[in-house]
Amino acid sequence: MTDLDDMLDALRASPSDPRLRALAPSVLDGVARRRDRMAVRRSLLVAGFIALGTGWIGSMVPATPAAASPVAIGMSDYAPSRLLGR
Repeated sequence: MTDLDDMLDALRASPSDPRLRALAPSVLDGVARRRDRMAVRRSLLVAGFIALGTGWIGSMVPATPAAASPVAIGMSDYAPSRLLGR
């Protein structure tokens, strides 16, 4: 057991690898990127469910039947073709 304690003490006294200092920022950057991607996915999922729900509710609600208007769309009473016909 003392051999293990001696090895751990020697490991504690030795300097750490300088590459470990650069590891923390890159890990935190990766976590931030993953969090941003998850937020985007979550918002797209919510928007999709809202669209599906709106479409489903819109198809269930009875609507009034469509009726054609007697006046042509976009034709005003003051259109030249109507004014010349009078």
